[in-house]
This record gives sequence, C-alpha cells and structure tokens, in this order.
Amino acid sequence: MIISLKRESKFSKFFLSSKQTLIFSIRGITFFSSISIFSLFFTSFNIRFILREDGATLYGFKDSETRKFFDLLTTVSGIGPKLAMGILDGDDVDNIAKYILSKDEKSLTKLPGVGKKTAQRIIVELKDKVEKLDLSFKCEKDESLIFEKNEDPAVEALISLGYNVYDAKKSLEKVDASLDISERIKEALKLMG
Repeated sequence: MIISLKRESKFSKFFLSSKQTLIFSIRGITFFSSISIFSLFFTSFNIRFILREDGATLYGFKDSETRKFFDLLTTVSGIGPKLAMGILDGDDVDNIAKYILSKDEKSLTKLPGVGKKTAQRIIVELKDKVEKLDLSFKCEKDESLIFEKNEDPAVEALISLGYNVYDAKKSLEKVDASLDISERIKEALKLMG
C-alpha cells in the first residue's frame, strides 16, 4: 500500500493536470491522483489508496491529519471518496471539525456537494469521532468557537459569488474591518484576483 510520496526524488516527476488532479511518474510508472486543493504546494503527500472493482484510485493530502479526516468522512453513509475530497476542498479541516462539533449545519451545507440531510448525517455520525481525533487545533466546547452563528455578511456575499468559506475568510482577514461591507467585499475580491 502506498502511504506517502515526495517530490524531491530524482526518479520522480510531478505534473498538475487540473486543479484537483496530479499526475506523477516514479521510475517510469505513471500514476494519476486526486488531491485536495490545499495540498497543491506541498513537496510531499499523504496518500490513500482505494481499490474497488471498477478501479484503483490514489487520493493525496497535505498531511496525515487531512488523510484521517478524509477517512472519517468516507465512513458517513452517502459520502464517497469524491464527495469527501470536495468537502475538504471547500474549507480547512480545522474549520470543518469545528462545524461538526458545534452542530453547525448551515456552514456544512456551504461545502461543495453537502445538502441539509448530508450535513445532518455528518454531524450525527462524526461528532463523537471528531471529539476523539487528535487534531492540531484545541477545540474547547465554547460558544466563542461557534463563529458561524454570527456570520459576517461579507463572507456570505463572497460565498454567494462562488468562493469557498476558507478563501472568503482568509481574504477578509487582510481587509480593514472598519470599511463598510461593500468596500470590504471589493477589497477581498481584489485580493483573490
């Protein structure tokens, strides 16, 4: 089983064929892997190899924490590897875990491919498992961590324009909070290109 890959080997070549696809060649054998968008700029990848009757697929992640979270997501009924990758592309693992622990259906439904019923299933089936995970963030069960309840309207506007929660929040962090909402949105859009 393949567990990880490094770009640094003189025998390996990596090519990005699309925003979620990595093609790599190691000693003449070429592989195709779906990767999380947050993994694109890393020099090594944690890999999950999934063998099914219709084919073998490699999924790449920036770290073992993200791979563990992918494994958790695929245990939820109705969530396969492709949907799990879409969810991980929609936001950072720490934020997704916070949404689950705070039972924040609204934020989960903003992730790609997640509707209300899927969000409810994720919360019910993963809440206890996420609490047991040793994630890098320290999530105390405190109302101050439930930042989605008092959602910033600028974040909502950027999400409605098609940006994911993670990118919207990161760009708005760089914008002066004293500006009015339309100016904050304009500045965030400029930062995101």
